[in-house]
Amino acid sequence: MGREYIDLLCSLPHLADPFVHRRPPISGVQLTKRLDMLDFEDRALVSDLAKSFYWGDIPFDTSDERLVQRASRAIDAVQYEDLSEWLFWRMDLRTVIAALRRRHRGEDAPVGQRWGFGRYTRYLERNWAQPHFRLEGHFTWLPEARTLLESGESYELERLLLSAAWHYYTSQVPLQPYSISEVWLYLMRWDLVERWCSYDARQAQQRFDQLVTSGLEASLQELRKIA
Repeated sequence: MGREYIDLLCSLPHLADPFVHRRPPISGVQLTKRLDMLDFEDRALVSDLAKSFYWGDIPFDTSDERLVQRASRAIDAVQYEDLSEWLFWRMDLRTVIAALRRRHRGEDAPVGQRWGFGRYTRYLERNWAQPHFRLEGHFTWLPEARTLLESGESYELERLLLSAAWHYYTSQVPLQPYSISEVWLYLMRWDLVERWCSYDARQAQQRFDQLVTSGLEASLQELRKIA
């Protein structure tokens, strides 16, 4: 048990449910400064993992194959059983959603391609024609995710997926307390809080702008009638 882990984790504020509280209790700048308590190797590990496993850190133009290669290298480098399991779960979720989106676009099963990473890639290919890939028993949110995707409810779909990830990570317990695994678990939770608060704020602004625009149009129409 390293002293730096104890000092760091004890300095971090509690992360509350992002769907109830609208602001992260610590900013990204402040969190980055706290991570300076870690040694060089741990900071490098956190940085490498963030590039593949943070919720919104991957650029939109990153190819599936490149993403798979990066995630595979990152997981192979991890020597902690609990941390490795959490990373696998993150990629399983990402791969299932990628399969949903591909099929929704009318694509066939991507057999022979490096399009996904995790424990269900080949299983998804074999069950491509099934509504929920026969995985709804394992991913209970999958039927709702499919419905939201097909109806174009992107905001609600994002909320559903973030909620599923939040509930998963808040239920996990590191094998060893005050360890790099517990630090990473905190960072994953923080990323979800920050991601949802940012996403929710953007959506709220867009809805406000739409209301203002529609209200302005209505007012102009009324003025034309009067004129």
